[in-house]
Amino acid sequence: MSLPKIRLERCQKIDDGLWRLDPGQYAHLAKSLRSYEGAMVEGLLPDCGGAKMKMRFTKTGGEGFLREVAQEEAARPGASLSLVIGLLKSEQFDAVLRAASELGVRAVHPALCERSVPRIAPSDLPKKMTRWQKILDEGSKISGFACPATIYPPAALGDLSWHMIPEARYAAVLSPEAVPISSVSSQTEAAFAVGPEGDWTQGEADALIQRGFVPVSLGAGILRSSTAAIVGCGWFCLSFAV
Repeated sequence: MSLPKIRLERCQKIDDGLWRLDPGQYAHLAKSLRSYEGAMVEGLLPDCGGAKMKMRFTKTGGEGFLREVAQEEAARPGASLSLVIGLLKSEQFDAVLRAASELGVRAVHPALCERSVPRIAPSDLPKKMTRWQKILDEGSKISGFACPATIYPPAALGDLSWHMIPEARYAAVLSPEAVPISSVSSQTEAAFAVGPEGDWTQGEADALIQRGFVPVSLGAGILRSSTAAIVGCGWFCLSFAV
C-alpha cells in the first residue's frame, strides 16, 4: 500500500530525526487523509538525488511532526527528460502535466506556436504558472520522486530556454522522414517535442530540425497532441536507463 507523501523541503527540521510539518501539509494529513497518531508516511528529500524517508506522524498542540524511522533509496525516473510542448487548451494541457510529472519528466517548456489556441495575458501568467507548478508537484509526489518537474514560462519557439534543453532531441512530426520512436537509442538525458493541436507548421518543424531535433513517429495512427505527449514521455521515461 502506498504511503502518503510529504515534501520535507517545506518542513522545519528541529533536531536529528524530527521535523515540524508546514501548515498546508499538516492539514492535508490530519484533515483530508485523516491520518492517525503514529501513522507512517514517506518524506521526500529536496535533493533530486536524495533518498525518501519512512517517517511516523504525530501531532501536538495543533501542530504536526514527523519522526524519521528508516531511509530508502529515492525513486528515479528512467531518463532525465525535458518536454517541449505547444501550448494546449487548459484541460488537455493539465492532463499532459499530470501524466508527465508522474512519469518523471524533469522540465516542461511550453511553446507559443502559430496554431496554439490559448493566449495568456501577462497579468494572468503568474497565476497560471503557480497552478501548473502545483500540478507537477502533486504528480511527482504521487510517484515518489524527490524533486518535482520545473515548468518554464511559455515562450515563442525561437525564444525557449534552449541552453537548458538536452542535446539529444526528438520531435513528434507528421512526416515521411520520421523514424519510429522505438528506434531511438538509449540516453540519460533527452528532449521530446510535441506540437499543438493541428501539429507544427512547416516552418516550426524546420526550425526544430535546425536545432537538432530528430523527427520521430509514434505509430501509424494520428494522435491528439495531449495523447502524443503522454505516449512519448512514457516511452522515454520508462525505456531509457539512468
